[in-house]
Amino acid sequence: MDRLSDSNTNPRLSAEVLERALHATDIMVVLTDPHLEDNPIIWVNDYFCQFTGYSREEVLGRNCRFLQGDDRDQPALRRLRRAIEAGESVNVQLRNYRKDGVPFDNDLYVSPVREEPGALDGPIRYFIGVQNDSTARLRAEEEVAERTREVHETAENERERFGMDLHDGLGQELAGVGLMLQSLIGHLEDEASGSTGLAARVLELVEDALGSARDMARGLNPVDASPDGRGAARRPRGERGAAGPCGRAMRGRGEAVAFEDRREARHLYRIAQEAISNAVEHAGASRVLVTLHRTGGSVHLEVRDDGVGVPEELAGEGDLVPVQDRAELARRGMGLYGMRYRADLIGASLTIRREANGGTVVRCVLPDGAAGGRAGHRTRSGERE
Repeated sequence: MDRLSDSNTNPRLSAEVLERALHATDIMVVLTDPHLEDNPIIWVNDYFCQFTGYSREEVLGRNCRFLQGDDRDQPALRRLRRAIEAGESVNVQLRNYRKDGVPFDNDLYVSPVREEPGALDGPIRYFIGVQNDSTARLRAEEEVAERTREVHETAENERERFGMDLHDGLGQELAGVGLMLQSLIGHLEDEASGSTGLAARVLELVEDALGSARDMARGLNPVDASPDGRGAARRPRGERGAAGPCGRAMRGRGEAVAFEDRREARHLYRIAQEAISNAVEHAGASRVLVTLHRTGGSVHLEVRDDGVGVPEELAGEGDLVPVQDRAELARRGMGLYGMRYRADLIGASLTIRREANGGTVVRCVLPDGAAGGRAGHRTRSGERE
């Protein structure tokens, strides 16, 4: 205890205790020197060598990129490089490889070590990287996500089934009642009965109920089944308050798009629906344009509005920015998390652009065969395969 107390005033002892502590921890720690060519590793703790299988002689003097092997096309690497160039702290998920070639998921934290202790800016002396093996955790998260997808799809299928039952059951019965009332009104008119007006009013109520039932059925089951068994998304519609009485101008343009997988049509419809709702409820948009078309081997959905625009922290000015921060999106309650989640389910990419003069563009691109192949699954490094 006395020795640890002495370390507060003895710089050499303090460095010795710190180094021993770093060697004792079960976390990989590396130190790099940005003043040397290629920012090489100048120090690693014992656990780094134990876990990766590399000796210190094989590691010192090399850039950390050797841990990626030939797997260099990882989006997180670009984010890591930008942070280091800017002298900023960053946390990324990387796919790395031990010396024996076994991959592992690296939850990497990199921070600058500045010349002045405790300084938030100023010259940088080193970079410290703290690495955690997150393979088991990410695998568990994938399993939970898979179960969540299954529950979600089951709920969607049940909702569609209920919509079809509502349309084919109650809807058909109301239509039959309406025909019978029309016949009854004809007989009452022939008899000059005073009940004709009452029967006509009942017919209006039945027709209103039939319209409501069809609207609910369409909302529950937005995908039309085509004769060849494929699905086609109905034209995206806003919520009732998004048009007409509220003065919003809603426009849509596109082409008939068939999907091999009904889920693709269903989720694109819901993404468009949520984007329209966001534009009206959160952005105060007065005009919303929805487009849907197929270009090459992809289906493109775009929802453009003239509202106040997505917040700066969620989309860069004028840039297409992938939506990543799910917790933040969910907290804001803007529906962006739901859109991202649906895009992931079908293997589509979702981007949001804030226009310079206000307004937001939500764009979803679905490659052919994405749902049938990848179904939105991600690798354990957190990036889509």
